[in-house]
Amino acid sequence: MIKYLQSSGVSRKELARYADLSLEDLAAAESRLSPSQLQRLWQLIQSRILPTLSFSVQVRPLIADQLARGRVRIEVVAAQLNMSRHTLYKKLKEENLTFAALLEDVRRERALTYLQDRSKPLVEIAEQLGFSELSAFSRAFKRWMGTSPAEYRAAAA
Repeated sequence: MIKYLQSSGVSRKELARYADLSLEDLAAAESRLSPSQLQRLWQLIQSRILPTLSFSVQVRPLIADQLARGRVRIEVVAAQLNMSRHTLYKKLKEENLTFAALLEDVRRERALTYLQDRSKPLVEIAEQLGFSELSAFSRAFKRWMGTSPAEYRAAAA
């Protein structure tokens, strides 16, 4: 989260102030931050950064959250943004995007991350990404990366 905030133009000093940390402590791993410090950083994201980001950048983490919980439903994402499904489609269209394209992009990013964990079976990764079967995941992955998930994982070794 810290790298994300810094890439969005928030200074290290400002991050430290919002997290109630020294600059040295801010340099420590994100996992060492307390829940209250992470909450303050999230409030910073919501109040200062999200309003300046493109709409699709705001939608991505909501899709990722739904994906982590199971099935992704556009109605749920739209409700989290306090808008109708139609308005969500319209705002994405303004950026020449579709909900399906964003979902596929988030799935691809997650797949690449999950494949780094060699102990995680491909079937489990397919399920976590919302695919009905391993074969559906394999076809999608081959479309994205030009190789099967197993071949990609083997080549990364």
